[in-house]
Amino acid sequence: MINIVNGVGTIRYDPSRYTGIIRKMFITYNMSENLFIENGIFRKIITAPADEALRAGFCIKTDDIDVSEAESKILSLYEDLACEEKFATALYWHRCYGGAVIFPVFKDLSEDLTKPLDENNIYGIEEIRVYSAKEVIPLKQNEDFNSTNYKKTETYLISDEATGAYFEIHYSRLIIFNGLTVPNILRNERNGWGGMVLENIYDTLILKYDLGNKFAIDIMERMAQGILKIAGLLNKLSIEGGEDEVRTYLQNIDMVRNILNTLAIDKDDDYDIKSISLSGVKDILDKTQTMLSAVSEIPVTILFGRSPGGQNATGDSDFEQYYSMVQKLQRRDLKPQLSKFIYFLSKCKDYQIKLPDTWSLKFNPLSIPTEKEQAETDKMKAETKEKNISALTSLVNIGGLDNVELRNYLEEQGFKLDRTLDNVGRDVIE
Repeated sequence: MINIVNGVGTIRYDPSRYTGIIRKMFITYNMSENLFIENGIFRKIITAPADEALRAGFCIKTDDIDVSEAESKILSLYEDLACEEKFATALYWHRCYGGAVIFPVFKDLSEDLTKPLDENNIYGIEEIRVYSAKEVIPLKQNEDFNSTNYKKTETYLISDEATGAYFEIHYSRLIIFNGLTVPNILRNERNGWGGMVLENIYDTLILKYDLGNKFAIDIMERMAQGILKIAGLLNKLSIEGGEDEVRTYLQNIDMVRNILNTLAIDKDDDYDIKSISLSGVKDILDKTQTMLSAVSEIPVTILFGRSPGGQNATGDSDFEQYYSMVQKLQRRDLKPQLSKFIYFLSKCKDYQIKLPDTWSLKFNPLSIPTEKEQAETDKMKAETKEKNISALTSLVNIGGLDNVELRNYLEEQGFKLDRTLDNVGRDVIE
């Protein structure tokens, strides 16, 4: 759209035609690391979803096969190896640094960590270590064109900053978190690691939220600004020693005011206090909190501990959105890696964990309904079943269904029927 009269859309007169998008800040590991240590809000953005994703635990699902014994052993080992803490830390670094690895220290027959893990000769897991992308450097790539891992990293160099040691390790011995989604070209520039949460929220967190709060505090410090009119000020400042004389005069006035709440000034001088209004500051700060909540996907009620706003607000919708985000984190980032770890446990000969060929990991519900909510749900289900049975009975009465078809449907819905009565013409429903 171009308007040559007012210049809209024309390159020469419309400033918006010169507007573009560029990266104005390149986030580094150290920047994200420092904020994680020093900024409480950023730390909460990183840790809260990860902690929530692991809080309710998980179970093993199979097709009508009893795995309760195997599940019990897995959960026991999960607790003994402090896996909740380790996987939470891995998720922290996945979000903070753009990637992380979990290194289960296997008891196996090989002492060479650069060799692929022999899954048939694992006896146990001694401990679990977690490293951030900052500590893990890809070394060798797979150059076999026919391999499914072609051009993927074969071995990594890990710098254990806790001990100062360096060691090379094969990727098959690691559980790898690849960081947030970024374009492939950018991932290649980062040695295979992904995006960091700070890249998405830096502008809102630092330039808007943090600075907004700082400026608000500065305003409060200057709410009552004293103004002293000194007779002949310019002349005093122009003579030698005049500046020190004026400064001493101001300091004496301020000191007397703080001690006695009384001012003593020259009769030709004048002192006044100007008040600054805070009107609108709260609204601006609320807006920055809302913006930060939007880009971090964590509701204001959770991120800042605020009560839900608005008439009759309960905060239920906030928690639903938050749980939706956490479930996405579970499905995409946590489930594949935790499933791989459980698979490793099942291969350890010392643990004797027997899992079927087909199984899946399922996270327990993030929220548990109250007794009232459960009762209301059960009531609704019962009323729905009653309506369905009434409608089906009407169909039988008008010849739309026969008795056998009705019993077949009821059995599919979970009712226990005496099928010996199919030819008698009546149902027995337990």
